[in-house]
Amino acid sequence: MTEKTLKDRKKINRMHHKMWEIFGEYGGYEYNDEMYWQLVGIKDSLDECEDDADIPNMLKEATDTMAYFNWVVEVKKLMDREPPQLYG
Repeated sequence: MTEKTLKDRKKINRMHHKMWEIFGEYGGYEYNDEMYWQLVGIKDSLDECEDDADIPNMLKEATDTMAYFNWVVEVKKLMDREPPQLYG
């Protein structure tokens, strides 16, 4: 295992942990099911990641999935700041 591979594996694991934190904090709202299925998918991919040659693709998958979770956080924060509607 190269130093870069080890570094990338650690980065993937940090992102995976952060995804679970976001799910714990923002789950139960509009994107609960979608976040859950993203977590199941990333876990399946991690389980299939067997050797160093798989790491670059796994890093891309984890990065793309993390972007989705970050987007959910942004959307939820915007929804929480929605001003009251005066006219209905």
